[in-house]
Amino acid sequence: MKTNYYKISVIALISTLLFSCEGRLDQINPNMATESTFWQTEQDFNLALTSCYTPLKNALNGGYYGTRGVMLRIARADEVEFRNDIADIYTVHRFTNSTTNSLVQGMFYQLYNALYRTNSVMQELEKKSFSTEFTNAVKGEALFIRGYYLFVLGKEFKDVPLRLTASQDPATFSLAKSSQEDVYKQAIKDLTEASTLLPQTSTPGKPTKGSALAFLGKIYIYMENWEAAKNTLEPLTKAPYTYKLVSDFSWNFDEAHENNAESIFEILIENLGGSDIWGNGENVNSTQSNTRPKEYAAAEVGGWYEANPTKQIMDIFLKEKDKDGNVDYRARMSVAWNYEGCTYYQQPFLEVFKNKPNTYWILKYQNWQTQKTEPSPAKSFINERAMRYADVILMLAEAELELNNIPVAILYINQIRSRANLLPYSGVVSKVAVKEELINQRAIEFFVEGERFYDLRRWGLLEEKLQSCDPGRYANFNKRFYYFPIPAKELQTNELCSPSEGW
Repeated sequence: MKTNYYKISVIALISTLLFSCEGRLDQINPNMATESTFWQTEQDFNLALTSCYTPLKNALNGGYYGTRGVMLRIARADEVEFRNDIADIYTVHRFTNSTTNSLVQGMFYQLYNALYRTNSVMQELEKKSFSTEFTNAVKGEALFIRGYYLFVLGKEFKDVPLRLTASQDPATFSLAKSSQEDVYKQAIKDLTEASTLLPQTSTPGKPTKGSALAFLGKIYIYMENWEAAKNTLEPLTKAPYTYKLVSDFSWNFDEAHENNAESIFEILIENLGGSDIWGNGENVNSTQSNTRPKEYAAAEVGGWYEANPTKQIMDIFLKEKDKDGNVDYRARMSVAWNYEGCTYYQQPFLEVFKNKPNTYWILKYQNWQTQKTEPSPAKSFINERAMRYADVILMLAEAELELNNIPVAILYINQIRSRANLLPYSGVVSKVAVKEELINQRAIEFFVEGERFYDLRRWGLLEEKLQSCDPGRYANFNKRFYYFPIPAKELQTNELCSPSEGW
């Protein structure tokens, strides 16, 4: 069941109040609320918080869970091969992008737009005398959102300006970059405080104490602070938390099983009307949907066939059979290919692909089990799962492994294997061997969920895997592509900001 708290008219109103330095307005609609008339009631602050999520879903301009934002996150790994259709995605995929890539720029400014909004909420909240309960609730949610966005900025761009105030004073617009370490430290501070203020349970789509701890633990993993990661994530496996791996892996990527026991934080994709599928989510005609299923489905079922799984990822999928001699269930729920019994959009695979039986097709976040074709217009309302309990389990396995608690790491990995109907791990009990198992499990579990590139990068395996996947594509690669560059527009307008390393 969806919870319709994303009201389009409200978002349109809020967007006139809260805007980033990059998107300053020249005129103000006299019929709209202003800074002086808006920040009055509890409802105003709740509406302002709602506006903080919409930059995540911007379809065409780099929203992190919008159609193009997801493409940017999966295009740089070895999971999929993009065709040359969307120029700004293809150049990122082939490592030929520049500082003027419009989608990378869009992601950069969507993140700062959201920072401005959360900073505004917290600054205005300090001026009010609401109840302690309400104040803590608003502050906790705002800190969670800001901490999350800061983590993403550091993860994607490395060293970036650290904007912690909402200001329209031109004297504050120029700001030098802070180190990735300092950006992560601020995100840790925000998420730690958020975890003390947020509730144990909340409305679907809203963060909880568990959401804050899960992302906090992930930052510790990225910083290789293994002890802190373990201490942060381990409580999520015990009471009073009730997270668990759902029995059917595919439930994590369909509309029927949203906000399930495995979901720790979920981005709501709401059906609230509208006809503009490429809108920014902040005008009255935006659909609030995304086009993800249409993008990756085959032309034979009405799709745009933008990307297909690589042979390298398929080799990982096919490496091990389950207890019953079948290919890993996660593989069969993630990719369609020519194996006995495979169906694609409710039809036998070979009936759909008579003339190309040796192809592979993405199934995750597709409507392949419920529809025969992807509809036009391309509206999908499948929620994006931003944090799953499976990630917590495998992050704990990694932390325990790095702390040399190898048997404990194997116990965590076996939870993931058991859900996939695999036998318990029976390989060599060594740090190297178990690490290889962990790498394979994360590759299978999080295929096209936007984890693979960052995993390979932090493990020091990125160049090796890119080269073995596609030597021609790898020929364009150098270390500057480990991160997206600060956009040229920011360098032009922020005189204190320096280019990214290598750019």
